[in-house]
Amino acid sequence: MNAAAEALRLGPGLLLTDARAACPTLLIRPAEPEADARALESLALWCTRWSPKVAVDGPDGLVLDVLGCAHLWGGEEGLLASLAAAFAKLGLEQRAALADRRLAARAWARFGPGGILPDRRALDPFPVEALELDGETSASLRRLGLRAIGDLRRLPRAALARRFGLALAIRLAVLEGAEEPPFVPLVEPTRFSARIAWAEPIATHAGIEAVCSRLARDLCRMLERAGQGARRLALGLHRVDGVVARLEIRTARPSRDPGHLFRLFRHRLDGLELGFGVELAILDAVEAVELPAEQPELTAAVDARAAAILIDRLSARLGADRVLRPEPVASHVPERRVRWCPAGVEPRASAWTGSPLRPLRLLERPLPVRALALVPDGPPLKLEGSIAGRVVAASGPERILPEWWRAMDAAVRPRDFFRVRLEDGRELWCAREGLWGEPEPPVWRVLGSFS
Repeated sequence: MNAAAEALRLGPGLLLTDARAACPTLLIRPAEPEADARALESLALWCTRWSPKVAVDGPDGLVLDVLGCAHLWGGEEGLLASLAAAFAKLGLEQRAALADRRLAARAWARFGPGGILPDRRALDPFPVEALELDGETSASLRRLGLRAIGDLRRLPRAALARRFGLALAIRLAVLEGAEEPPFVPLVEPTRFSARIAWAEPIATHAGIEAVCSRLARDLCRMLERAGQGARRLALGLHRVDGVVARLEIRTARPSRDPGHLFRLFRHRLDGLELGFGVELAILDAVEAVELPAEQPELTAAVDARAAAILIDRLSARLGADRVLRPEPVASHVPERRVRWCPAGVEPRASAWTGSPLRPLRLLERPLPVRALALVPDGPPLKLEGSIAGRVVAASGPERILPEWWRAMDAAVRPRDFFRVRLEDGRELWCAREGLWGEPEPPVWRVLGSFS
């Protein structure tokens, strides 16, 4: 409800026909709760200009932890004035309140005039609904004549807890200065951050590239002084229309090279929609690790660093999901012994294990074949089907059982693997799935090639 709707005596729950009778020019739009939630989350990211700790508070509220930030805006009054001016520029109505507890700030904003809470006792005339209790508890309090917060303050806290539960007692204690549980911000604040703001917005890609280059230099100086290197960075471009364009990059190795980091972002800036311009840019080192100084000219680290730079550039241009590397997995099932991970992610401390009886690479899909064997459990003498040929040498079998602790392997049959050589010189890795004597006969497949 806004002021115009209240002036017409409209309210939530009113029938549409009654609302149109009071306002014939009323415009009707379908509700879009999911779109509203996305817009509120985008607005929360936009509010990180005032504080790095911002969280969404219900369907129509935001919470900012401004501890240690108010002095940057000329004090608490200056911060609230800056916030009000910025929201007015976006065409949004808001009521901001500032208090030492979130519960008190929400009550002062939703049931009071907003602004800085002068004293905790100023909340006493507010209704009990300002304590954010459930509907049943609020109704019970009203039936007993306890309609305001001040009425509850005068009663023994233990008696209120026994009658209405601990939630009421805890909220009253918070209003009197008790600690609140910490809230989880939408974006975790970072230790290393650089920002630039302008009086006039920038609407050209050349200007944004120059800003990004400067931010990279400023951030890398911070990292160098702390002996740290960035593994993951995020660039937030705050547009004048309240939208935050957020770009994120990863590096294969910790880096504090401003030129390298700028080039990674420059690939992502192509085609970025700037709207009516960008008025604030923030570059955060989301993940930073220790990076001591080194002398690469006299070591073999030059090749490793060059490979990491190449991986970063390819990932920035093609996408991290298209530049992959293999990583070993602790599993005895051949198809699960390797997984493909983004090449820029730090590899896990695991060793590769190999066997001369297994190929280095498997086929993307096993090929079904028919096999002729001298005895049911013996190696094949001839293959027919998608791969055909007479077997001149064979070794095996190597039995591999399914991983019984996995639900997906409950119906998987045991397999016997053979390494066979055909008369044309090809060496294949074949598997017989199933055992003789089962209701279904065994099935042969070719899983890989040694040649």
